[in-house]
Amino acid sequence: MSAAPWPPAAPTRRRSRPALAALLAAPLLLGTAAAQTAPLVAQQVLGRAEVLEGITWRAISGPAPVRQGLRTGAGRVWLESNGGGRSGAVLVGPESRLRAYRDEADLQGGQFLLRGPVGTHVLGNHLVLEGGAQARVDLGTNGAPRRVALLAGNARLALAGGVVRLNAGRQVALGSGAVSAFAETDPWYAAQFTGVGRVTVQATRGPVYVGGDTGRQIARIGAPLGTGDRLITGGNAWAEVGYAGGGYLRLQAGGELGVLGTERTVLGHEVTLGLTRGTVLNVVQGGGPGTLLASSAVRGSLFRVGAARLAQTFGDPGVVASAGTARTAATPPSRPPVPAAPAGAALTLQIDPVPRALRDLTLGVSSLPGARVVARVGTRTFPLTPVDGQPGRFRLSGAALSEGPHTVQVRAEGRGQLRTRLLKVTIDRTPPTLSGVRAERTGRVLLLSGSVRDAGAGRVDLTANLGGESFRQSVLLAGGAGTFRLTLPAPGTPVRLTVRDEAGNEAHAVLS
Repeated sequence: MSAAPWPPAAPTRRRSRPALAALLAAPLLLGTAAAQTAPLVAQQVLGRAEVLEGITWRAISGPAPVRQGLRTGAGRVWLESNGGGRSGAVLVGPESRLRAYRDEADLQGGQFLLRGPVGTHVLGNHLVLEGGAQARVDLGTNGAPRRVALLAGNARLALAGGVVRLNAGRQVALGSGAVSAFAETDPWYAAQFTGVGRVTVQATRGPVYVGGDTGRQIARIGAPLGTGDRLITGGNAWAEVGYAGGGYLRLQAGGELGVLGTERTVLGHEVTLGLTRGTVLNVVQGGGPGTLLASSAVRGSLFRVGAARLAQTFGDPGVVASAGTARTAATPPSRPPVPAAPAGAALTLQIDPVPRALRDLTLGVSSLPGARVVARVGTRTFPLTPVDGQPGRFRLSGAALSEGPHTVQVRAEGRGQLRTRLLKVTIDRTPPTLSGVRAERTGRVLLLSGSVRDAGAGRVDLTANLGGESFRQSVLLAGGAGTFRLTLPAPGTPVRLTVRDEAGNEAHAVLS
């Protein structure tokens, strides 16, 4: 963030002389009464944030009064507002700024989420939310909409010499004053998470991959995730990631979680994750406060957030509100209906990430509802089936191909348009092999060692089960072969050793 001088709020409506005099006197009040009362308080800070003190910006990491102004970098801030006798909350989004004016926040640029009862100014226009109301304010740049949109409840906005009244599902354009229907498609506040310290893969089940600019590979336990990396879970799979500073996220089946960026703050090295597909559970061991992992909109010992679902929490921890209806995290809301595409919509074709090796060809595809989608391999054609309840989603499950590499052409046809995509897959039904497996006991320690071979992958996952516990290790293969050494406790029970390749093929060995 640059240290540019704080921009004054430009009034957007004509003011009377007394009102104008009061506005001109506001900077003087900021140095007296406002300095003592400080009705705006930053309560929760995620990432970089600064408050204005005189002519100096000061970085904050926790609760702090906001007497003149506040701005954020890649992070976000929960702001408690007690102006005008109303006690509500304002979520200040990334790269956003506001000033303190007449005991209230005057939103100047960026994105904001409001919880009533609260009074704010939006570019000099007074906005009041009733109790229980929720609204988002978008003051973007580069042609982005400048609007106030109601998610729940009722609000009123003084605009262009009049008062605009809004209820849930309506929005007002700040430039023209036009009121229209609002349907949220980008709940920016619901699917990002920030924590302190390096992020690593802590546990996995089923096919889990890490992707980036150089391709993707099987996720291994302990692997760090850097900016641009994506964690991807297949069907019937999950993966847990953890911050070095504390806090864990579990990515459920069919999900994708990416590292959006890192930032050096007063708390340390903060990493922000973004959920682009699927569902995430946040599990804080012990359920107590003080975890360094938090969501901008959903907090508690256990919460569930869907990337494509409107998800908000403003009340008790663990409660998720969807479209204004409260639900517990254990009972997530059903998927909202997907509206039909307009008649002139362009045909689209998106293919879900595909593992480098598969037992059979399985594809997930998004296109326009009603499109005809097929996969072609050589002279064979495999139709993709529409997914019930998910317009525009198509799936191919378990098409049998011969072992080895294949080039797949995916075609979508509809409304006189055609889209195609090519991808390469490898079909692998041959399990890896274990050889030379030895178990050596030394006191209370059991050392397992041996070799593993697999023709279809550069890495395999090794799991040892004994005494009701599991121990995992990823084995890198060079030329299709690799060795392993695994140190375990030595109870008096047999050890079952399992090796699994990227396609899901397994081999087993039992040592007594």
